[in-house]
Amino acid sequence: MRSLRYLNTVLTVIAILLTLQLWTLWTTGGRDDGRMVDVASVARAGGIPNAGMQRKQANDLLKTLIKKTEELTGLFKSGRARMRLEQTPGKDAK
Repeated sequence: MRSLRYLNTVLTVIAILLTLQLWTLWTTGGRDDGRMVDVASVARAGGIPNAGMQRKQANDLLKTLIKKTEELTGLFKSGRARMRLEQTPGKDAK
């Protein structure tokens, strides 16, 4: 009889905890403006790095750098931008 009382107590505690977990998920779980939040949209969720999002960010940065480099190359080719090299006084200059 004593083991049944312990078992019923443990099962009741588990049921209460599961109910609280379900209530928490329903009230706050993954919703943003009535839509589900995309897991891949967060680079770091719950302390776990999201490798897919990090790669996407790196690709976006690379595309931006390539675009800026092409713009600068176009400016140099058209003559609207020039580069002048000067020797600064320092250890190398004697």
